Amino acid sequence: METSKRNYCQSQLSSNSHNPRKTWQLINSLIKGKEKGLTSPDELINPVNQQPTNDPTNMANIFNDYFASIGNQLAAAIIPPTNKQYPVSCHGPQRSFVLHEATSEEVKIIIDNLPVSKSERMNDISIHILKICKQILSPFLALLFNRCIKSGIYPECFKCTQVIPIHKGGHKNHCTIYRPISLLSSFNKIFEKLIYTRLYS
Repeated sequence: METSKRNYCQSQLSSNSHNPRKTWQLINSLIKGKEKGLTSPDELINPVNQQPTNDPTNMANIFNDYFASIGNQLAAAIIPPTNKQYPVSCHGPQRSFVLHEATSEEVKIIIDNLPVSKSERMNDISIHILKICKQILSPFLALLFNRCIKSGIYPECFKCTQVIPIHKGGHKNHCTIYRPISLLSSFNKIFEKLIYTRLYS
């Protein structure tokens, strides 16, 4: 029984090696007793003064400060700071690409391929609504994205993400046992796909 289960898990991991979502779903299903999900803690301990708080604003600031510090800590651990100066390369580019204009048909195809099961930002236009209104919205979105490509200016509202803390296990009142998940705008996902196809096609 254990052998067949192990073989099944190995085949599932292998077949979903390029799908992080399904891979983590399988891993989470194998971990017994793990508390997971979007549940919020009743209170959170401030790592600075070790005092608990249940004020939503203070809790949000604790998560924000902790998540904002993770990147610098990891970078310092992986790459120690150095004063070494590196010469600037004088060689020209070996490869180049062209960001050609997007078409409304291309935007429609991307909208069709957007998964509706993904989490979305609060107060954002849902992917389900985008799919219903794609015939009307696609020409305007193509015009907007082409303006972004030509001007090199990206709308500030597209840059904003909603960060959700996901509980990994253990005591819920410690911010260190949460991992951040960033939710991007639906429009940002379409633009990213447009740029991706131009870089890798």
